[in-house]
Amino acid sequence: MKEEKSFILVLSYIVLITLAILISSLYIGFTNNTTLINSIILLVTFVFSLVIINILLIIILIIKLFKKNNLNNIESKILYYSVSLYYPLVLTITKITKIDKNKIRLIYTKINNLLIQSKNVKLKPEELLILLPHCLQWSECQFKITNDIDNCRKCGKCDIHKIIELKDKYDVNVAVATGGTLARKWIKETKPKAIVAVACERDLSSGISDVRGLPVIGVVNDRPNGPCINTKVSIEKLEDAIKFFIKGE
Repeated sequence: MKEEKSFILVLSYIVLITLAILISSLYIGFTNNTTLINSIILLVTFVFSLVIINILLIIILIIKLFKKNNLNNIESKILYYSVSLYYPLVLTITKITKIDKNKIRLIYTKINNLLIQSKNVKLKPEELLILLPHCLQWSECQFKITNDIDNCRKCGKCDIHKIIELKDKYDVNVAVATGGTLARKWIKETKPKAIVAVACERDLSSGISDVRGLPVIGVVNDRPNGPCINTKVSIEKLEDAIKFFIKGE
């Protein structure tokens, strides 16, 4: 719950800032007799009141989503579009409050995953793309897999051979990307109807934002050796995401 609390805390800061602006606007309006200024104050008050109501609604829906894992269609759409709208502002607030950005990025990915998993989705295996970062491969391996994951020699020094086993078991498309440009290239070429993406918190959150309208389940990688080198992934979580899309489980 730590990530959820961090996200809600930042949203609360936004509410307080908005409330302060709202009170200041009302004070100016009450102490000023100019019609134009009063009209502007009235408009500002209305807009910021809507912002406060919207953020409070987001907080309620986030709590409900994580406790019950069940939102109706309208609630899901409100939460999805509202979180997408405020997400850049939330990241900006973390710079001021010194809250770990990765916690915010992780909760953004979790919210996205839960919203996707609340839908009834069932695809053909060929309609699903598994998108992997190149840092999953053992850094000293001479057999590069960015063009073809089957170049892997299955030596067991990284998780790639296990992912190939999933690929063969479920007959899904798997691609390895060295960055956002190559990831977009794979998406354009394979034209998937859904994506299971493995990456760090930063790349997952930005990638999910980039492909709005396309269902994406994000699986955060483990980084026992630091970022971007010899990373790991939970094969169980990866398989669960695959099964959700092609079996509806």
